[in-house]
Amino acid sequence: MANCCVSARRFREKQGSAPVLPNLPGTAMRVERLSNLSDIVAAAIDWTPLVRGVPFRRPQWFVPWFASYAPGELYMLSAYDGDRLAGLLPLYRSRSTAKGNVLRLLGDGEVCTDYCSVLAAAEDLPAVCAAIGEWLTDAATSTADGWDLLELENIDAADEGFALLRQAMETAGNLLHERDALQCWRLELPETLEEYEASQSKSHRKQIRRFYKRTLDTDRAQLHVCDTLADLPKAMDVLIDLHMRRRRSLGQPGCFASPKFAQFLHSAAAELIRIGKCEIIWLDLDQAPIAAEIHFLGDSIPFCYQAGVDPDRLTEDPGSLMQAAIIRRAIEQRHTAIDFLRGDEPYKAHWRATPRRCIHLRATPNRASAKVRHGLWLAGQEVKNWVKTGLNIAPAE
Repeated sequence: MANCCVSARRFREKQGSAPVLPNLPGTAMRVERLSNLSDIVAAAIDWTPLVRGVPFRRPQWFVPWFASYAPGELYMLSAYDGDRLAGLLPLYRSRSTAKGNVLRLLGDGEVCTDYCSVLAAAEDLPAVCAAIGEWLTDAATSTADGWDLLELENIDAADEGFALLRQAMETAGNLLHERDALQCWRLELPETLEEYEASQSKSHRKQIRRFYKRTLDTDRAQLHVCDTLADLPKAMDVLIDLHMRRRRSLGQPGCFASPKFAQFLHSAAAELIRIGKCEIIWLDLDQAPIAAEIHFLGDSIPFCYQAGVDPDRLTEDPGSLMQAAIIRRAIEQRHTAIDFLRGDEPYKAHWRATPRRCIHLRATPNRASAKVRHGLWLAGQEVKNWVKTGLNIAPAE
């Protein structure tokens, strides 16, 4: 793990950064920047209200990510109501010649963390976001905490936390810009499998029933669920093998070709399985694995993060068999939905998942140098869009 031994510090005016004021009754929350993650991990914090049902907002996700990727310096903002930790904004800061000092979300890049947000209980969100927005505005010109661009990648367009933060930063005079990102897909679940089947087309309904009758409910098939640390190594080996063989059959490297990604996912899965927020499911057919998925668990929603199928047994339709199996299991466990995360793969709509709009959001402080960089970026985007439109090519993310 990366060095996380420096104590959390308050950034006072004499250090050239945004002031930290006492949180008197009736005043705004106090905001501090943390220079490490150890205090957050060690503290006796009840994360359940802060993460609001999303496992990717837990420290068991972003701490392994920061340790594996070490992309820059930590820029974790914490908001306090008196001595109570009320909220967090998990950021890091990196330096770019073209963009200057850039603030980004922990977990971005190739890990593709979806549903990031300001971490706070619903009742604290307005005050937390207002305080963090004001702090960021003041910090933009400071020596220690200065930034030129806040870049939030693939966030839920309907996320309340970022909507409130955006409002606070716009009110303070910062420049905001959004553009469409890859959609996430969520399948809302009824109470019974019969209701789910009834929601499908006639042909797909017949196909699903055949999956159960002819394969999944026979002695040929066995569904394995790994939800303990002891079983994790075997389950991870199955997942990686199926994922990598399928990707290579398509001429793609696969996620686990990245050593940093492999290190991160092993660590995050272990940390989250310890607290009951991770599972790996794989399907055996004729005593050999044909499909596997890793899920990270919200309060009543499994988030399907990564998967693989046996490329040598595609005639068995392993992907569809797996979807039928996990949908039935989720309904039996009384989950309210299954989230397939970002990407417009056709199978998501086929199984009646619906898209959720996501955006890339940029914030630029209202000062000359940052505004010039923002203007150049906007001009570049216009040129790219013009060229793609002229060539009749859909804009890439």
